[in-house]
Amino acid sequence: MKLFENFKERIEEISSKELNQDQKDLAIKILEKFKDEEKQLEYVFQFIAQRIKTGFRFDAAPEANSKTIAILKKDEELSFVLDENKTKENTLIIGENYDALKNLIIVERERERAGLSYKYDLIYIDPPYNTEATKNDGNAVSDNNEEIKANKFVYRDKYSRNGWLNLMNERLKLAKELLKDDGVIFVSIDDAEQAYLKVLMDEIFGEENFVNNFMWMHGLGKKDKFSRTLQEYVLCYCRDKSFLKSWRYDKIIEYDNLSNPDNDSRGEWFSGSISFSEERSNKNHPNYFTIYSPSGISWTRQWQCNEEEMKELLKNNLIYFGTPPEYNNVPRYKKFNGETVEIILTNFFDNHGTTKSAKTELYKIIKKPSDIKKEHTPKPTLLIKDIVKLISGEKTRILDFFAGSGTTAHAVLELNREDNGNRTFTLVTNNENNIGIDVNYERLYRINHGIGTKGETFEWTNKNEPYKANLNVFKLEYFDVSPNNLDINVKELANKLINVLKEFGITSIDQNNEQEYINLLNDLSSLKPLEKENNESN
Repeated sequence: MKLFENFKERIEEISSKELNQDQKDLAIKILEKFKDEEKQLEYVFQFIAQRIKTGFRFDAAPEANSKTIAILKKDEELSFVLDENKTKENTLIIGENYDALKNLIIVERERERAGLSYKYDLIYIDPPYNTEATKNDGNAVSDNNEEIKANKFVYRDKYSRNGWLNLMNERLKLAKELLKDDGVIFVSIDDAEQAYLKVLMDEIFGEENFVNNFMWMHGLGKKDKFSRTLQEYVLCYCRDKSFLKSWRYDKIIEYDNLSNPDNDSRGEWFSGSISFSEERSNKNHPNYFTIYSPSGISWTRQWQCNEEEMKELLKNNLIYFGTPPEYNNVPRYKKFNGETVEIILTNFFDNHGTTKSAKTELYKIIKKPSDIKKEHTPKPTLLIKDIVKLISGEKTRILDFFAGSGTTAHAVLELNREDNGNRTFTLVTNNENNIGIDVNYERLYRINHGIGTKGETFEWTNKNEPYKANLNVFKLEYFDVSPNNLDINVKELANKLINVLKEFGITSIDQNNEQEYINLLNDLSSLKPLEKENNESN
């Protein structure tokens, strides 16, 4: 124990330039696991110390800055209402997603108090992957020693792989707070990062809440001299898996090649296998038993149902043994058209669009291929639609805080049209390289209005009708609340927050109880902002 206290003290003495406080806490937490095994404890400490000494260390993670707060502000000019009878909860937030998430946590907390639906049923994100494209922006995975310069990064804290994990760690922790108990989060990720991300998400959501690692076949894929990678991944976790309903679903089946050799009064049918061959049957399996044909022939093998279920099938004349009088065919299951069968979801998304088809889809709405950066890789609407469909509910709420080109919103609107649903979305995107305005907002404007913001026509309308949905657009404002700022007006800031809550449908606000909302301001400390010239996302 004395050795542990010594190492703990030495960790605390490390300069904050080497490890910030969060990272020190993590290092101490790791050491604590070995505090009763001195030899192992020393090895672990030396390992951590050596990483710091050689520069192979955690990247400097941005910390919350209590001297600055960020508050959402509605952009009345960009927001639009096209149908008073449709929901007005669809939202686009343009700004730093970390600060936006902190605002949304306050909003959802107050929605709960107001008796409104609160928190999200589904979160889908497609974060940056640390690919070659991000490397060109200064995000070399291998170079953890490089001096960190904020103006090199598309996302302010996406430096190396460790920096990327810091980015994800901070945001996923906030995202967890925004999920309902039975809410699920899906994260698209490529092969290079999925293993690291899964370890991180196991830590945040708990291994017991891991649902599946879905594979999406995204086209020809990338290749090297050894092989071609055809898939990307979609990691899925639940806030609390014990609350999650089954994703099995019923499907009405129509079969081909029907016949009626036994003159069944119900009409023609299709026969399917209901057993394993004798060679493949497991004699120790509980479904290994004997049944008899009408002619007395015995069939002993492993069946695809238990004995009670088999008795029901036999009683209802759903097992075919062949024609009389022999009845000597291997028993098969009779299936009729129009029957409902239970489908069990697989972890394989095939025929769900490709990277190429997703770009083509976007180009038909927004721009010609030559106008969009090569590394911009949206996901196909079909993929997101089928993910959203997994979560049933009349008023499913969906959040995407790496919203990029707005595919998630497009998928939600299309799905609502198909099944007359009333799902709503909240998107968050930065405005780096004007993606928030010129791509995301422009896409949402076009697919709802049927024309561009400057009156342009576009190919998508040739085969599609605009959705005529409504959209609220917000941006983030930053305020200096440091003790040295003598001009700060806390009451004014509280009123700004109250106005935001009203925009999110929270009308039961006690305007006279300003202190309550002043207290909420303490929860809105933002990420330490970049220098003004580099802070393009805001």
